Amino acid sequence: MTCKRRTGMKRVSLGWTCRQLGLLCLGVFVGVGLYGVFEFLFGSPLPPKVTFYVGNVTAMYPPQAPPNLLLPPAAPAGTGERAGVGVMQVGSIEPNCGLVEVCPNHHFPVHVYSGKTNDDQPRVCISGKYVIEKDVNSGGRGLNLVVVDPKQMKAIIAKRFDTYAGDSSQLEAFLSQEVLEGDILVAVTFDEASRNLSPAAKNLFAKLGSSQIQNLQFRGQWFMVTQKGLQGFSPFEELEASKGGLWSPIDKKFCAPRQLQGQSIKPDPPVDQNPDRLRFCATHPHITDFCSVSHRELPLRPAILTNHQIVGSAMFTTPIMVIAGNRGHTSLSDLTLTLQTVLGQPGVQNKYVVVVYDPRHIPDVLTLSRLFNFSSKAIVPQNFNDTLQYHEVMQLVFETAHVAFPNSPYITIVEAGLLLAPDFLAYTASLLPLLHDPTILGISAWNPNGYLNVSTRPDLVYRVEDFPGLAFTLRMETYLKELRTKMKECCNRRGWGDGSRQAAGTERSSSLTYPASFTAQEMNTPILNGESLAAQRYEAHLSSILNSSSLTLTPAHDEVLKCADEKDTQHLHLNLTTDRQAVVVLPYKESDMDGWSGMKLLSQCFGLFHHQDSPPKGLHKGLLRFSMKGSEVILLSNHSPHFHTTKFVTTALTLP
Repeated sequence: MTCKRRTGMKRVSLGWTCRQLGLLCLGVFVGVGLYGVFEFLFGSPLPPKVTFYVGNVTAMYPPQAPPNLLLPPAAPAGTGERAGVGVMQVGSIEPNCGLVEVCPNHHFPVHVYSGKTNDDQPRVCISGKYVIEKDVNSGGRGLNLVVVDPKQMKAIIAKRFDTYAGDSSQLEAFLSQEVLEGDILVAVTFDEASRNLSPAAKNLFAKLGSSQIQNLQFRGQWFMVTQKGLQGFSPFEELEASKGGLWSPIDKKFCAPRQLQGQSIKPDPPVDQNPDRLRFCATHPHITDFCSVSHRELPLRPAILTNHQIVGSAMFTTPIMVIAGNRGHTSLSDLTLTLQTVLGQPGVQNKYVVVVYDPRHIPDVLTLSRLFNFSSKAIVPQNFNDTLQYHEVMQLVFETAHVAFPNSPYITIVEAGLLLAPDFLAYTASLLPLLHDPTILGISAWNPNGYLNVSTRPDLVYRVEDFPGLAFTLRMETYLKELRTKMKECCNRRGWGDGSRQAAGTERSSSLTYPASFTAQEMNTPILNGESLAAQRYEAHLSSILNSSSLTLTPAHDEVLKCADEKDTQHLHLNLTTDRQAVVVLPYKESDMDGWSGMKLLSQCFGLFHHQDSPPKGLHKGLLRFSMKGSEVILLSNHSPHFHTTKFVTTALTLP
């Protein structure tokens, strides 16, 4: 039998096999890559960044199953696991909450951030997940709280309580009822949380281990990590006081243990104590706000200047003479509020503030002034039984300032019963050079037409013929050379002036009459037209805006009468919107060439100051300026020289 080799068969080498396998792998690799590119371009979008916790279970949003299927099963008895209530969002994911080193066993990473400004956001990270952020679990102003399950070391509840706008009742209920024994609580403030934080809520935080919450003040920032049932004080707590009305942010990253150990040593007594104020309030309980339980131990410190543009202004070394009232205990309460607003002026220096008072009428001013670290000066007539007239009080105030501060070129006077807005000194400082204009008598911060709907441009300042007084600044030389010998003639009542010179008056009301409350917010609106207030420039500026005005009102006579009767400007067909600023001019002719009956009628129509026995307030050479919804409004009478040099000279409206 003969054996023969079969034809058509090839020998398979090892190299050939490897080449074939390589081509096969390359094909698979290319195919997978092309599929990935296709999915990237045309596939379904990635799931959203925000997820939701339901108890201890994480579910993507929107849920892919009925809500009841997402609820976690009950924790087995004895496991110690704490289930949350309801749905909780999770925002950014940050491994280890940004800590460089991994936390040791039985510890979890935490990051708390209180924000740099009110436009920022609070942030709380627990175990790598941010559960408090902007638009995450309503993170924002007030107190932001997170409950952490110590067994799983994960967040189970996140809530915010706005204790600036609302009260603390819901916060108190949450701390009492929803934070259970053994729960870890993370708390951090944002923006402002002290305003309506009740003593009861502070006591609850103190029972949880806080040693600082009682010192939280306006725009102070505070955080604490504690555990319900903790014996002693929390080892994780910090309080940063506001500086000049601005925020001092807290930004902390650390590892927290699942079982916190309290500090058994009681911390030092709170630095924010004021025993002198406490003693004063013990004998003056009628001064309700200043001596309230939450305020009577707080220190009194001047606000810090943060506006670098006015640092070094002579305004901050100008004597501020505060005149007390003469109505006994009521005046002492009013004076307390006034002094608080003086102390709240950024840049104020205590040594330049003097309180002038009549000891026969208002008691304990000396003691009250010392609480604020202000000086005081008692003034009495030569005949003890005489009553001091207004001009006599004012002259004594000027003379007191001149003796105490002989080298000061200026003087600021704050009359009785006024509450200063926080930008009073800043406003005056920005306009102080105007006092060297010989046509300007002084700078007043009082706007008699500063009602809500007709004072919407805090960036404008006007020249006015009447001097409102009340809260104002003059050159000391003006008093010594022009007013000293004629105080009775020029200045025998509030709202005075010699009639020959003008005052620079603000569109805003930088001082408010009692009982209007003052705001704690700092106003930083810059003055836009300060350079145009010099005499010639101001007239040129008025002429320019009058001739370029975008809207001229030409109401009929009966429409003005109806407007004045109903105080409704809709009768004038005035349709202003806040999204478009305009210059609106209403020209008219006074029927009486020496009177202001027509201007009084228009003032009544627009809701400005009006009184039958008094001329209109805020006039400048026959015109009156104010603003509505951000637009300038000018009431232009034929008494004004601008009436005869503009396009309005042909107006037909004659009033009244």
